[in-house]
Amino acid sequence: MASEARKSTAAARPPPRDFLVHLEAYLARRDGVDKLLKISRYAARLALAAGPLPHAASARLKSFESSVGLSRKAFRLGKFVQDVNALRAHPNLLPPPVVLLLAYGGEGVYYFLEQFVWLAKAGLLPAHLLPRLQRLSAWAELLGYVGSITIKLEEVSKMESSIRMRLTDGCGEENDAVRAMRAKLLLKRLSVVQDVADAFMALGDVTDGKGLLGSSTLTASAGLLSALISAHKNWNSC
Repeated sequence: MASEARKSTAAARPPPRDFLVHLEAYLARRDGVDKLLKISRYAARLALAAGPLPHAASARLKSFESSVGLSRKAFRLGKFVQDVNALRAHPNLLPPPVVLLLAYGGEGVYYFLEQFVWLAKAGLLPAHLLPRLQRLSAWAELLGYVGSITIKLEEVSKMESSIRMRLTDGCGEENDAVRAMRAKLLLKRLSVVQDVADAFMALGDVTDGKGLLGSSTLTASAGLLSALISAHKNWNSC
């Protein structure tokens, strides 16, 4: 009976996807390309912060990092609409909870302002607007991450509670459903780590990199960690 159950489970699993087909689906997503650019940008930053480089190599890395940062802003055009729709679709909007407004509202304002930051850096808007736009954008981003982390921590707590209940009902034995829930829980925990890393960088932007927040190595490491986690999540979801 056990062997038949294993055969049935194996037959129910989908066949492994072709790598190139999976890669095509990943690159077709805006977030997929954006996270590859983010990995490239913070890898360059980390290389610059790690130690002295020849002048020519350092100049090229700085130019590359700056160009990739500008390209990422172009990828965010119109992305604030997803946060507007998330607020509209949420069932608990009346009255609007503060945490939801922080998470979706903060992120939405951040993506909206980033469009004007991009236009200012690209030279279409006056350069004197850039510092104020960047400061407002950083504050909105930080508030968005505070709300997002709060929501995700609550979701992690609920998922852990559901797993404990299933294990209790099943006399401590793990089945496929519990293993699937554990996999989702791991992704959710990684998402919290990602948000904390991004919030750390946003806090650095808000405080002008004072104290520990001014460490270029630490900031670049946080950005690279966030990018790798996000790329992993996007790869698994497509």
